[in-house]
Amino acid sequence: MKPIPISAAKRIADEYGYDQVMVYARKVDRPAGTGETASDAIKGGEHMTTYGVNKVHCAAMKRISNFLQVKIMGWPDNSDNQQKADT
Repeated sequence: MKPIPISAAKRIADEYGYDQVMVYARKVDRPAGTGETASDAIKGGEHMTTYGVNKVHCAAMKRISNFLQVKIMGWPDNSDNQQKADT
């Protein structure tokens, strides 16, 4: 798995005419099967990338993605850390 770059979300916004884009991707865990070793197992994970055409739209996407990540997906709340990074 690789992080999805913001440029990919921007391409979607540009091509389809959107002001805000959110890309959510999942890789599902797959345990090692019969006859396989532990190294054959696939570790899953999730990734979210957001894009907004300007600061107002970026801020809206940040609020929406934080809500989804924390309240729906159960990710840790890092909004305080993110806000400090943005200042």
